[in-house]
Amino acid sequence: MKKIYFLMVCLGMLFSCKHNSKNKGDNTKVSDASADNRIEETNNQQTQEIKVIQSNFSKIQDLLDTKSDTIYITNYWATWCPPCVKEIPDFVKLQNQYKNKKVKFIFVSIDETEDQAKLQSFVKENKMKNVYNISREELLSNIGSISTDLVGGIPVTIIQKGDKREGFLGNISNEFVIEKIQQYSK
Repeated sequence: MKKIYFLMVCLGMLFSCKHNSKNKGDNTKVSDASADNRIEETNNQQTQEIKVIQSNFSKIQDLLDTKSDTIYITNYWATWCPPCVKEIPDFVKLQNQYKNKKVKFIFVSIDETEDQAKLQSFVKENKMKNVYNISREELLSNIGSISTDLVGGIPVTIIQKGDKREGFLGNISNEFVIEKIQQYSK
């Protein structure tokens, strides 16, 4: 039964956003810096080159499991996913709008190794900050640990403050994110 469930999850993820390149395995490199230090490091990149940090799901989870009073909005996406690409500019606007508040946006791409040039170009073009990259397989294997409702595709957005966490599968609007930020700020 577990094998059938995993197969269904994988198929759902593959068909929710079409991916036209073949998977070549997990070649993810993990930085030595802690997840918290990396998010602050990329937040301060005003004039520096915008970069994508190679990471893994557990490091991203470390960011989500923070017990601080900061609201974390984590978006799992890919450049080959049209709904994902469509919502990124709105998330970047919100990231800039809330840059001096206790609200942090984290972008987690699941683009594969052969798509890194396209990913880097997209990140630079959209002036994205706090961008991480993990493998698609790692997301598929682990997203159910956040919520079984999030299994089946991308984009996935997690909004969290302390122990309170909600996840959303599919596109969400700026208005919805602002409403959630206001709810979490209380």
